[in-house]
Amino acid sequence: MIQATSLIPTEISSMPAKLSPGEPGSFAAFTLERRMPAILAGLQAHADTSTRQALHQLAAEIPQGSITPLPAAIFGELGQSIAPHCGLRWHEAPFLDVELYFYARILLAFGYTPAIAADPFAAVKFRATQQAIAWLAGTPCYSDPARSITAIIRWAVTSNSADLSQLTTADQNQISLLVDDSQAVADLLHAAPQRIDFVLDNAGLDVLADLLLIRALCRKGLRVAAHVRPYPMFVSDLTLSDLEHLLATLAGNPVSSIQQLGEESIAAIQSGQLTIHVSPALGLPICFCEDRARTAATFGDADLVIFKGDLNYRYFVGDRHWPHTTAKQRFAERFGRPAIALRSLKSEVLVGLSVETQAQTGQLEPAWLTNGHHGIIQVFSGNCL
Repeated sequence: MIQATSLIPTEISSMPAKLSPGEPGSFAAFTLERRMPAILAGLQAHADTSTRQALHQLAAEIPQGSITPLPAAIFGELGQSIAPHCGLRWHEAPFLDVELYFYARILLAFGYTPAIAADPFAAVKFRATQQAIAWLAGTPCYSDPARSITAIIRWAVTSNSADLSQLTTADQNQISLLVDDSQAVADLLHAAPQRIDFVLDNAGLDVLADLLLIRALCRKGLRVAAHVRPYPMFVSDLTLSDLEHLLATLAGNPVSSIQQLGEESIAAIQSGQLTIHVSPALGLPICFCEDRARTAATFGDADLVIFKGDLNYRYFVGDRHWPHTTAKQRFAERFGRPAIALRSLKSEVLVGLSVETQAQTGQLEPAWLTNGHHGIIQVFSGNCL
């Protein structure tokens, strides 16, 4: 667990080190030792012979082998980002780089190319989504169009526990909010931004909550641009194909409230009020608060960006050993526009805690940063503290 070094709100004059799987006892090390082998074992169980052999070889490389080049024709910029780490053992490279390399190697094992959009995780995402739709159909209060945006946002955080790359998943009804900036969110939305960008996270229950929130924003007359991953990764992360299939499934559902959600979402896309973007940056080991050019290329003239989920939080603030009391103002200034983070905690990256909240984390369970039992609704804006 990463703890702040003091209880004084912190400004960082130099950049903290990036998270690394080489740190004993860290969540990154646990991922290399346990989570990645478990993901590969699950894929091998349903793969053909040649794919199974490639996955077996990949599993053998993780503890002992070295990082090797990725084919430029398939992974382009990601291959360029990984190139400086080639020849290193996996635990010697930054955590986010290693994770992206891992999923790129899985795609290669399944024959992925730009022309053959193989998705090793399609079946598990499909099952999760079908189960989520059935649950939502049986719980009509959640899809009620009259439900307040604040209530939808709170559910969007708890639904973020639906992450299929985790070995265990927290019950959405047992997630507590560690940070709750709901009023600041309401203030930002009341200011009626011209365009809101929404960086989506997982398939399943997670994206259903996101679609309900996006519908509520569209009903307020706001323009929304939703961003998805450029290729399958992190098991449950949403791709364009996943989203297109989901919307068609919702629109064809016999339950009227589910059908209405699908039809309204499709209508918003057809009218141009909702646009969908496949964002290359979301497949690279970058940080939006450190890369102004990438931020401008990805979010354009967006007035506000919502980062949904744990991985997207890491993309926003940077996958580094930030003291938890690092001031939010630092990131708001570097990002150049307001941002909202909706997330259940599943990694060792967290900033912007107050002195009081940081002190309270000492009373939480040892794995509070990574077990998904705690969530945040966190605002980064020009007047945040």
